[in-house]
Amino acid sequence: MNRTVIAGRVDELADEHSGRAFAEAIRAYAETLDEASQEELRQIVLERAANFDQAVMDRVDAGGWLRRQWDRAYPTDR
Repeated sequence: MNRTVIAGRVDELADEHSGRAFAEAIRAYAETLDEASQEELRQIVLERAANFDQAVMDRVDAGGWLRRQWDRAYPTDR
């Protein structure tokens, strides 16, 4: 199965589920794939997780409410 099809299914699952339910849906989807497609799925999920983490950090660096919340949760003067 090609990357575009797998990425499209990941998008669909993300629209339908969140949090733990999304992880379970991805796990169930992975079981339907052959080994090569499972590896492609892993790469897609890892890339998206890294992009999400970077987006959160960019938002924190930009300041504002999220920055105040982050600073409150993780004070630097410990």
